[in-house]
Amino acid sequence: QSEAESSDNDNKIVNEDDESEEDAEAAMLAMLEDLPEEDAGKNPDDIDFGPKPEVSNAQFQHLAEPASKSERKNIDMLMDVNLPVAIELGRTKMRISDILALGPGSVVELNKLAGEPVDVLVNSKAVARGEVVVIDENFGVRVTQLLTPEERLKTLNE
Repeated sequence: QSEAESSDNDNKIVNEDDESEEDAEAAMLAMLEDLPEEDAGKNPDDIDFGPKPEVSNAQFQHLAEPASKSERKNIDMLMDVNLPVAIELGRTKMRISDILALGPGSVVELNKLAGEPVDVLVNSKAVARGEVVVIDENFGVRVTQLLTPEERLKTLNE
């Protein structure tokens, strides 16, 4: 087969339910023949198909004005507020007698496994999770997940 023949075959109808081009053209011609006598033979663009639908512009709600300078100033004031940030490795419950028995070298078992994400608390509220990293000789936390409001509520009950 030549390239021209193969490209013609590519354009053929592959769905058996589809009409061939000839059938579609015949159907369109039949529709034109069914037109009223006064429209027969006219260019389809010149045929009056009845009243045209009314077209109007869509009405949109106005967008809110950008924050005013005073609102922006209030937000800027909040940006300077310091909040306590803590990293929680885990939790446990202990009897008073066990707490009083703690001394150098004592080990306290927590409810989280080594390598498990730690909680990032802001103002004593969990807001994120992260992994412990070492920066020079200091510990740090790489935030890996911000908590959703639902997750934050769940951590309040623990």
